[in-house]
Amino acid sequence: MLAHCDAGDLQQLGATSRRQAELVCTYLKYRLCFIGARYFRNGNVLIEILRTCEAVISGSTALHLLLPECRTPWKPTDLDIYVPQHNLTLIQNRLKVEGYTTIDKLAVNKVGYHYSHVSRVLVVSKDQRKIDIVVSRTAMVLSPIFQFHSTAIMNFVSADTIFCSYPTLTLRSLSMVNAGPLYYSRDKHGIIEGIRKYITCGFRYICCKDYHGMKNICKVST
Repeated sequence: MLAHCDAGDLQQLGATSRRQAELVCTYLKYRLCFIGARYFRNGNVLIEILRTCEAVISGSTALHLLLPECRTPWKPTDLDIYVPQHNLTLIQNRLKVEGYTTIDKLAVNKVGYHYSHVSRVLVVSKDQRKIDIVVSRTAMVLSPIFQFHSTAIMNFVSADTIFCSYPTLTLRSLSMVNAGPLYYSRDKHGIIEGIRKYITCGFRYICCKDYHGMKNICKVST
C-alpha cells in the first residue's frame, strides 16, 4: 500500500497513529537506502554521509522520493549531493574512503548554476557510478535549492527529513518556472533542457496567475 502513496499521503497516514508513523518512517528509510545501495556498499552509508557532512540530496532523486514508488514510471539517473562550503573536504575524504575519485571540477557558469549560491560542482566516480557534489557558497546548504529553474525540483532529502517546497503543485505533477535563472543566466539552453527533462517525466508547466485564478496572489509579479 505504501508504495502507491506520495509524500502527502504518507504524511497524512503517519499522523493517524504512532504505529503508522513508524511504518511510514521505516518505508521512507527503505527507499533512501535503496538509492544509497546503488552507489555504496549498503544504503546506510549514504544516510551516514548526509548526516555527518550536513548534506542533502536534491534534484530528480529527491523528487522521485516524493512521488509514489509504484506509479512513477521514470527513474532518477544521477545523484546530486549538496554540501556547505565548510564540509567540502569532509565529504571528499568520506567518498574517497568509499572508493570514489574526483574526475572533474565543473565551472559553475558551464552547468547552469552561475545565477545561484553554488560555489563549485565536483564530479566523483567509482566504476560506472557517478555523483555530483554541489557546493554551496554559504554555510546554508539549502541556499541553491530555492534558485532552481523549476518549482518541481525545489525539494531536498536529508538524513532525517524529506521536504517539498510546493507540495500542492509537485504532488499533482505540476510545476512553475522560476523566472530569475531564465532571465539572468547566460546559459538559457541548459535551463530549457532541464525544463524539458521534467516535461518528459510527466510534469506540466503552468502559469502562476492561471493556477491561482486571480492576480497578485504570488509574491513574484510576472
